Amino acid sequence: MPTDGPIAGRSPADRDNAAQHAARALRDGGTAVIPTETVYGIFTPATPNAIDHLDSFTNKPEPGTGPRSTWHLADPAPIREHLDLPHATTRRLLDRLCPGPVRFVIDQPEERLAECRRAIGVETGVIDDGHRIAFRVPDHPIARRVLRDVGAPCVARRLGAANWTLGDDPGTTAAIIPERPDPAPGAIIDDGPTLHRAHSTTVRIDREGRISVDPGGVLSERAVMEQLDRLILFVCTGNTCRSPLAERIARAIVGESPASGVTTRFASAGIAAGEGMPATPEADDTLRARGIDPGDHRSRSLTPRMIDEAEVIYTMTPSHAEAIMNAAPDAAHKVFPLADAEPVEDPIGQGPEVYARTADQIERLVRARLATIAP
Repeated sequence: MPTDGPIAGRSPADRDNAAQHAARALRDGGTAVIPTETVYGIFTPATPNAIDHLDSFTNKPEPGTGPRSTWHLADPAPIREHLDLPHATTRRLLDRLCPGPVRFVIDQPEERLAECRRAIGVETGVIDDGHRIAFRVPDHPIARRVLRDVGAPCVARRLGAANWTLGDDPGTTAAIIPERPDPAPGAIIDDGPTLHRAHSTTVRIDREGRISVDPGGVLSERAVMEQLDRLILFVCTGNTCRSPLAERIARAIVGESPASGVTTRFASAGIAAGEGMPATPEADDTLRARGIDPGDHRSRSLTPRMIDEAEVIYTMTPSHAEAIMNAAPDAAHKVFPLADAEPVEDPIGQGPEVYARTADQIERLVRARLATIAP
């Protein structure tokens, strides 16, 4: 039955009740219209008759376009657990775009698909076509709450495909035309207009790791492919010795590994740096002694834009990290000292032996940090 009005702006208790109602409808084997960040979807449990159930509500997908319904998850962990993901680029896109406005269609070995179906209790052909699996992790609190509460796999199609709606990919339940559509969903959660009001982007990945992006979704092909590039920023005080050492050493470490398709860039800055100062001669000499080209470094003062563009920020001391987090609280999740209990002390004004020990320490800590970064 449709709701008696949108829940947007209502109390947390009202929103909680709406989510519980939808979860009950799905646990009972019915359907529910639920908002995501892209469009509203028609959800149903991933039972053997799920495809027929969705077909009764919606126009059938065009043949040959892959799985006929999409597995929707509250959390991406089962994807990594049950699927074969040998390519760094695939793992990277999952890390960056799950949750998010993306539907993935990934080629899988037949035996791995069979293992996945057994593990989650889904029959052949519900979330796959025998060669490819389709899934999405929506970035909407209500959708993820409902999917968690159901406690079983669910599939969905977008509301724009419903045979009793008007228009393509509606971002609002106002597109439902009849007061009581036939057949009627067991629950409709009206949370007002969705964030994007456009359908999710479909990203297809074949067995060789080749990536293609269907046109017309929320994210462009360029926006998807930009996720394969990451920037790591090293920060000290003056950006003339410690952070330039870390930047150049990190580049050398990454250069030791074969190309994975994921580009890692490094930069450095200082929280109290003058602009355009060269690295100290001792820092350059230390890098040359390690077989690393010091380049033509010029100091930079840390800016909000640098903080925003960096995927992760490593500081030489905990106090540097604290200063950044105080200045940019929203970035706290990506700011870390190279080591909490082992600050990298400033070698400026000291001799080559101190610089060499500092470089050894930085290399050890940077290797440890880089080893923990996916993919």
